[in-house]
Amino acid sequence: MADLSAMPDLLARLDAKEFAKLLDPTLTGGTSHPGASLRDWATSEWATLAPSAKRRKKDKGVRVRLLSTAAAAVFVVLVGAGLFLWTRDTAAPAAPPPGPAVAMTAVDGASPIKATLRLTSTPGGTKVDMVCNYSAAASRPYTFRLIAYGPDEQKEQVGSWQAEPGSQFTMPGATHFGPGSLSRLELVQYDGKALLAYDVP
Repeated sequence: MADLSAMPDLLARLDAKEFAKLLDPTLTGGTSHPGASLRDWATSEWATLAPSAKRRKKDKGVRVRLLSTAAAAVFVVLVGAGLFLWTRDTAAPAAPPPGPAVAMTAVDGASPIKATLRLTSTPGGTKVDMVCNYSAAASRPYTFRLIAYGPDEQKEQVGSWQAEPGSQFTMPGATHFGPGSLSRLELVQYDGKALLAYDVP
């Protein structure tokens, strides 16, 4: 406490300009000032160290950008591969290829109508695609039906249409009779008279 009690007297003897120079060494230009050597050392060290520090910072930034880009590329590849595998596994199974086109044959001599069929097996039965040509020599439009036959004389209508003379008609249809149970297809007049038939092998 005795040492501290003398402090006000010492500070009172100190000139204000000299006190300011002690607090801020830049206020003096000479080397005799107590802070001059420290100031000169700090200035020289900053001049030599600042460029290398900047280079290190720049190099670090480049490395970070390169690593970030590489990580993003790997992430995109992994996500793309995952999506490809997921969609490949969950994609709907491909539809079975359609069967060959087969011609229906006339049941009773010459017929004013001709037709071809394509039969495709499906999980629920058989898909039937028919193309029908009605003779231009026919006297009037007529209604026809396509009938599918299964075991024990079971039958069902696949479709019906009205044909104009000289026209072509395309009809997609289906029957619940699948392979092994579909035995015959007949193209009949609306009154039930068979004109064309195809026996399924």
